[in-house]
Amino acid sequence: MRDCWSKFGVGMAIRLAFVFGVLRQPITMAAEIGGDLVADTAKSSQTFSADSKADEDAGIETKASEQSHDASRDVADMDLVELVNVKVSPFDVSFQLDSGYLASNSVSGSRFDAPISDLPFALQAFTESFIKDQKPRDIFDIARYSPGVTYRSNDFNEGNANLAIRGFAVGSLAGGNIHTLRDGVHGPSILDFTNISRVEVVKGPASFLYGQVAPGGIVNVITKNPQRQFAANADARYGSYGEYRFDVDVTGPATKTLSYRLAASYDQDMHYWEPYDAHSWNISPSLLWQPTDRLSVSVKYENFEKIEEPQLMQKPGYSTQVGVLPTAADPNLSGVDVPGLPNNWNSMAYSDFRHSNTHNLSTWIDFKADEHWNLRTGFSHLEYDVDALFTGNFGMSNNTTLMQGRRVRQQIYSNRDDTIELQGVGKYDLGFASLRLLLGGQYIDRNFHRSAGQAANDPALGSNPTASPLPLWDLGNPYTWNSNTAIPLSLLTTSGSDENVQAVDKSVYGSSTFGFFDDRLLVLTGWRWTETESQFTNRQTSQAQASTASTVTPQYGLIYKLTPEWSLFGSYAESFVPGTFPVNNLDGTSSIPKPTEGWGYDVGIKADWFGGRLSSTLTYFDIRNKHIVNDLAVTNSAGGITIYGLQSGEQRSRGIEWDATAKLTDDWQLYLSYSYMDARITEFSGRDHAILGQDPGSLDAAGLANYKNVNRFHNAPLQMSAPHLANLWTRYDFSVEALRGLHLGGGVNLIFDQTLLPDSPATSRQTYALLNALVGYTWEAGGHSMSVDLMGKNLLDEQYRPSQSSRGRPRELMINFSIKF
Repeated sequence: MRDCWSKFGVGMAIRLAFVFGVLRQPITMAAEIGGDLVADTAKSSQTFSADSKADEDAGIETKASEQSHDASRDVADMDLVELVNVKVSPFDVSFQLDSGYLASNSVSGSRFDAPISDLPFALQAFTESFIKDQKPRDIFDIARYSPGVTYRSNDFNEGNANLAIRGFAVGSLAGGNIHTLRDGVHGPSILDFTNISRVEVVKGPASFLYGQVAPGGIVNVITKNPQRQFAANADARYGSYGEYRFDVDVTGPATKTLSYRLAASYDQDMHYWEPYDAHSWNISPSLLWQPTDRLSVSVKYENFEKIEEPQLMQKPGYSTQVGVLPTAADPNLSGVDVPGLPNNWNSMAYSDFRHSNTHNLSTWIDFKADEHWNLRTGFSHLEYDVDALFTGNFGMSNNTTLMQGRRVRQQIYSNRDDTIELQGVGKYDLGFASLRLLLGGQYIDRNFHRSAGQAANDPALGSNPTASPLPLWDLGNPYTWNSNTAIPLSLLTTSGSDENVQAVDKSVYGSSTFGFFDDRLLVLTGWRWTETESQFTNRQTSQAQASTASTVTPQYGLIYKLTPEWSLFGSYAESFVPGTFPVNNLDGTSSIPKPTEGWGYDVGIKADWFGGRLSSTLTYFDIRNKHIVNDLAVTNSAGGITIYGLQSGEQRSRGIEWDATAKLTDDWQLYLSYSYMDARITEFSGRDHAILGQDPGSLDAAGLANYKNVNRFHNAPLQMSAPHLANLWTRYDFSVEALRGLHLGGGVNLIFDQTLLPDSPATSRQTYALLNALVGYTWEAGGHSMSVDLMGKNLLDEQYRPSQSSRGRPRELMINFSIKF
């Protein structure tokens, strides 16, 4: 911890020196308040008239000429209107251009503020208005509306932020639990919406932009910024089974150059499951200092803590068949829950717990160097810790028993992540074309540590059908479900582990976007060089292994605007994720596997109709991911079987995605999305066809094990993938005098034929619909806006599994009161 804060101190000293140097320099004023960003946005919504563009360019050049000799404007000398409109950073998204659910711009797809219609790939941006109407508990409540996104968290140590995009898990750094981005850098594994104002989902391999990420895409949550006008909002919510929540959000100017924001919350989850209790709190202060219209400094901090005593865990499940192939007497039940357990059942003991704690501190300095270049330097420090104790086996000892072993195990996970970044965005008019440049470098120092211990089995209990430190539960007999058990932590001394991964990631990246024919044709090229040096240490055995991996990941794309309403686009990109933990090699050694590599392309159509009231994207994608590590069983001379890691697997996902956001009238908003996805393991062993072509009767024990595994996984669907996903949400605000203030909303999430695990039987696949509704009323009282909302979620009370090892929530009704100052 001392090293982390020492690094922060050095980084802050460098940044303060940078600011001091900037303030001492004479600075010419920007061409206009808001810089190039406003001009870009206005231009993106214009028709393609050469005359009008020429007039616009002439006007801008004249204005720039008039102001080029002015001194830098001191923010303290500006009036209120100027203060509200001043903006120096193209690295922040233009929230003010949003219209309800309709998002105009994004920063996640290019690392700078750009119209979504100008990006040559699929991207969904969920605005603050959309988020507020959903009343979300976790990131999946919002991200699920993006086509092709499913949930992948195992709900044990991964937190609630592990998603899958196009079948590929976003949590790509093994051991690091890095699932989502927070303001463009590594984010925590457990998220709360207290301080989130926007969620953006970028599709396809994005290693050029963000380094080591999975090939399906990334999710970037954007936190709230301080505002220059005072505003305050308070919410109180109460719902089914005793759940309640309080939120407060206050922002405004401390001085003319310093703005603040404080968002905080307290949440008590429902008491539906037995036993289960969970509450959390979040406090997120931030500051924005802007002494001139060319310079800004922001500091953000977030502390989120969640306490579960005990936590909710998955129901116990069965496994694959014992034999090589499933039969009626020996079926494959991989991932299938033990039947007959109540929906509110939980295997935890009252002594179990899971404590999750996140600290996130970041600071950014943005500087407009001249009329061409904007610069940003930043530092982010992330800490995420999980301490969990759990009781009960999640897997049954065989596929017929109802006797559950009561394993007692503690696991502790600690993540540390320090990121230093420097970026520059440049813009030039070359006459025959426009040019937008992005240059940057990133240095990440990350550490992951995990340790575990387990209670010894009680010999007096025997081992039929499984050994256990506590009396077994008969899952068919509720009288045996004794949750009032406890074993001291000091006795958890068996099956222990103590492992540490220290890694350093270094990267530089650059891209160019050329605009031809008055920016009707945009061509993107970009490359990123990344090098990772990692050290794995097993502290129990003193085993240590180091590895170094580096690569260059490109991205290419183009978008052509056929008309102001229609655009065609295509893109190609690659991904890169280094190995972290060692695997056993066939030659008897062990090593950290080489990086997995992904590549893929998107082609599609973007539409922007009715003066921007309706925007839509239709995409075809094809992605592959290779160098997947799979298990290979080998029999030694003594007849024993050793499991080796064979890095030869390949996965493929292809399909169609469509999304549309519409403001059909001033009162009616609509969001729709649909995806068809075929996501599969196309190669498991590297020689699948040869292995499956063998006669099982001629194979030894290792050969049979390999045949069984290849047969289970070859051409199997990727975990939690679904061929069909569809989502709808709509809201209508009444404007007629008699009903003014009343609003109605509702929607549905449709999931069809979703697999749990790749080798789960087809009969276990999920098809369900989550129906949600909203009714509310807004009024003015004492100069303040007040509203009350009644929200219903899962109104059909579907029983489902959001991920392979998590639990769906029952029907919920909640009432929310909000007041704005």
